[in-house]
Amino acid sequence: MRSAPQNHGEDCQAEPVVAMTEPLISYLWAAQVFASGLMTGLVWFVQINHYPLFLRISSADFPEYEKEHVRRTGWIVAPTMLVELGACLALAYFVATPWFLYGNSTLVLSIWLSTFLVQMPLHGKLQRIGKDEPAIRLLITSNWYRTVAWTLIFGGLILQAP
Repeated sequence: MRSAPQNHGEDCQAEPVVAMTEPLISYLWAAQVFASGLMTGLVWFVQINHYPLFLRISSADFPEYEKEHVRRTGWIVAPTMLVELGACLALAYFVATPWFLYGNSTLVLSIWLSTFLVQMPLHGKLQRIGKDEPAIRLLITSNWYRTVAWTLIFGGLILQAP
């Protein structure tokens, strides 16, 4: 756990705003395990079942289906990803182990980048133009990164559990 420097200004490390206690660390750990576990299960379901089924939806029904998919999925994914990100960054800052600084945090942030730079634009394209098989296949292929990343995060959390 980080603490205030004892050399009064010689070290640029700032004192944490919140004193981290063991119960708070445990709550943050549990929040990240829960959120990462939920996202891992969800991303595997989407990867193996849901996205491939996009190819079977008729062109006439696809625009409404895609719109509803994004709307309904957002209610689950957005708050869960926010909890995961917040817990991850708090733990990385206050419990600064190499796993959190370099492994967990990097994977979580890269999932956010992939989500905003790849998956969301593809869903936007599908909402605008309707069913497009190459875009759906790219959505399936590109989502493998997030599937593997969330699996590594959750597996690492379980292996590192206190």
